[in-house]
Amino acid sequence: MRRAGTMKLKTLRRPGVQDLSKMFDKAGEVSENHLMWAEEAGLEPLLDLLNHEHPKIRALAEEFAANLDKVDTDVTVINGGLKPLGEMLKYKNMSGQLGSLWTLAIFAGYSEEVHHKIIADISWGTIVRRAKSEFIEIQRVACTLIANLSLSRDLQDTIIREEGLAVLKHHARQDDIQLKRAACNAFANLCTNHDHIPAIIDDGGLELIISFLSSGDDELIATALHCLANILDNPNTRTAVAQRGGLVPIVNFLDSSSSTLLKPAVTAVAYLAMETANHPALLQADTVEKLVNLGRKSKNEEIQYWVATALDALASNASIRPELKQRQAPEGLKPLTKARDPEIAAIATAALAKLGIKTRSELEREARERAEREAAERAAREAAERAEREALERAAREAAERAAREEAERRAREDAERRAREEAERRAREEAERRAREEAERRAREEAERRAREEAERRAREQAERLAREREQAERERQEREALEASRRAAESELSEAEQRKRALQERQRQRALEQDRQKAERERLEEERRQHLYQRNLEQERIMLEREAREREERNRRNA
Repeated sequence: MRRAGTMKLKTLRRPGVQDLSKMFDKAGEVSENHLMWAEEAGLEPLLDLLNHEHPKIRALAEEFAANLDKVDTDVTVINGGLKPLGEMLKYKNMSGQLGSLWTLAIFAGYSEEVHHKIIADISWGTIVRRAKSEFIEIQRVACTLIANLSLSRDLQDTIIREEGLAVLKHHARQDDIQLKRAACNAFANLCTNHDHIPAIIDDGGLELIISFLSSGDDELIATALHCLANILDNPNTRTAVAQRGGLVPIVNFLDSSSSTLLKPAVTAVAYLAMETANHPALLQADTVEKLVNLGRKSKNEEIQYWVATALDALASNASIRPELKQRQAPEGLKPLTKARDPEIAAIATAALAKLGIKTRSELEREARERAEREAAERAAREAAERAEREALERAAREAAERAAREEAERRAREDAERRAREEAERRAREEAERRAREEAERRAREEAERRAREEAERRAREQAERLAREREQAERERQEREALEASRRAAESELSEAEQRKRALQERQRQRALEQDRQKAERERLEEERRQHLYQRNLEQERIMLEREAREREERNRRNA
């Protein structure tokens, strides 16, 4: 399996912190589970916050600790659970702000799952403002928080676009080793994405990272080597690093006795070796001798892998192969052909083959492959002969089967034709019988329809005669009723005029009585409204008088007092 060329760096512990387990006797307001989760996540700065002299900071620290949660095996925080730490950053208390920022930074290094929660609860603008603080202690921890947030690929664009990268580059140029470490960590993480490398190395960024190699601080040097290895993973940067003075300082660390420095250094050298234009400079810097020494002595598989990769890349250049042999490159590759990792052995063997050297294992392998090839060819010939015999036998069988099949098909066709003729004759007979039945049915329907028409016509005549008789009877009855009605109306007209005069008189009397009742009700209503008005006016006068008496009484009491 090919080892990843990009490496992410994180800060998981604040320098000089106490053991979080002491918190169990001091943080009585926080449950034991929450303290255990905080310790598991490495949140040691909570110790200072939980024991802080400021009661509000202690309360916010306890609130944050209570918001911790554990999902499966990972410690996390509930949604909105980081807001107490954000509230703590608003206090003008240096220790409180430092504790809050360190807790956020270490939590961000522990779990990428909380990164977006940090941005949501704290805000990116707040983090950048703390990185720009006038206090260097705040700057250091804020840059460490940004470096750990840069582990998340989703936030890397935000860091670069929204002032994060500019702040990091500014602090990386300051004369403070802790700021340089945090900034370089962030550079290394951002360079894991090739799209971000140009922004990192522009404006003197590459020269700045190379300058860290001469800082004398092993932690910063290791971070810078990791960052350069990540940059060199992009083929477009390999000549630029060499041209800007990074090749020789990187190669010099191949003599380091520290694996922390050696691993990123040999990784970076392997990437430099993948660019043919860098080969003369690598030879001049005695890179081959240093790689041969590592190939002979190192037992670390990661170092072995990158040594083999570097020598293989150099051996790919046919113009320097004689010099590689002269510098004993095969002696550094031969031990690697026996590495436990088959990938390392394969790379070393391929590099030796490019140099024209075959190992004993390779010679044995070639002999074995040749024997296997001959056996395969012999088996193939035998298989071909067997196949030819089987083909002849199969052809004979197929010819016999074909003849039998053709005879069976001929008989089947004849039987089918005979059955088809019989079926056609049967269908013709059935068609003739069907037509005869249909003709008989048609004649029967026509006879039935004729009889039905005659019956309908007879019934219609009878119905018309009955209706005529009924109309004559109805007309006689109507005439009789009209004569009776005319007689009745004549009698009633004599009495109607007197009745109407009587009714009109009664209606005028009733209307007069109703009008009198209405006027009486209106007079009663007006009288009631007048009484209510007088009552309300008396109540208002009484209230005004009581208020005047109360004010006078209060005035007397005040004068007496």
